[in-house]
Amino acid sequence: MGTIACSLWPVLAHAIIHPIIPPMSNRAAALYALQVTDLEIDAVRHRLTAIRTALGETEAVRQARVAVTAAEAELNHWYIRQRDLELSVAGLGAKLAETEAQLYGGHVRNPKQLTELQAEAASLGRQRRALEDDLLEAMLNVEDRTAAVAAARQALADVEAAWQSSQAGLRAEATQLEARLQALSGEREAYLMGISADDLAVYEALRRRKGGQAVALVEGDACGACGVALFSSRLQQARQSESLTTCGNCDRILYLP
Repeated sequence: MGTIACSLWPVLAHAIIHPIIPPMSNRAAALYALQVTDLEIDAVRHRLTAIRTALGETEAVRQARVAVTAAEAELNHWYIRQRDLELSVAGLGAKLAETEAQLYGGHVRNPKQLTELQAEAASLGRQRRALEDDLLEAMLNVEDRTAAVAAARQALADVEAAWQSSQAGLRAEATQLEARLQALSGEREAYLMGISADDLAVYEALRRRKGGQAVALVEGDACGACGVALFSSRLQQARQSESLTTCGNCDRILYLP
């Protein structure tokens, strides 16, 4: 019950886990006991709803996965760029080598042709140097993006590990809450045995109108729900009468132990 208590006490500061008791003769007391159980049922259901919502991939996991995908796409872009540049540099290198072989091989003696080969070799050399600069940039980007992918994957692994751990805890808590809800349902049925259909209808209507609290515990000489002081006649009626007495301010049923 440790996990359940941590989840429910902030919502049910005044509600206690109580044993099943026989039907009560005092109508307000019976309704108050039913309300304590109903409030805990509400809190358990609220927590179960929150758990079921959380039992899925969290925004943090989704964002971490998106970050990995983006980092991998960026790395792939620069890797392809690097491979294309490497092929281009290799192609220009082969062409330059062929041109220089013609230029310096001694087979070409025509001055015009030699001049053209020199110009072509110079142009190819400039193109290759420019591509080599681009290739160096691409290689540096590949290196940086590889590190970024590794960091993004590690961040995703960390987030997923924490998420998986929380999922296990949430599932365990949900199992305990479902068992508690079943027990509370049995308690509620026992309380209903001592409540008339008319009183139950009044109680349920007030619960809908008053945010779940139909019965107010009298604290001192005031309504414990709205805090307004009660006239002595109304206090006397709540203390002695078998009828249901309501607060003149908030209309809740008064229960004076």
